[in-house]
Amino acid sequence: METIKRINKKYKDLENVSPQEALTKTLLKKAKGFVLEEVVEEFCKCDESDCLKLSKKKITTKEVPPDTMAIKVLIELENLNSNRFSHLTEEELNEEKNKLLKMLEGEE
Repeated sequence: METIKRINKKYKDLENVSPQEALTKTLLKKAKGFVLEEVVEEFCKCDESDCLKLSKKKITTKEVPPDTMAIKVLIELENLNSNRFSHLTEEELNEEKNKLLKMLEGEE
């Protein structure tokens, strides 16, 4: 149960987005590179009781460099998405525009 809470906390920014948006955000993060903080904790047993006590805590910061393969995939996705409006009628384009404007208003 604790693991699920930790995972939910870690990926909170991907909680309410579609799988396509989550994939794009993750690829963008990997394409830009990021800093990762790794925490290693060691516990020891207290006396004769079953309680555990934190004995060591090591925090390591790692820099993950930009990934060229992620950049390539993002460029290919952008090329696919750039043609997604070419087949829409004028009315459908207006509906899409209004939908996007409402999304932008919600972010502000």
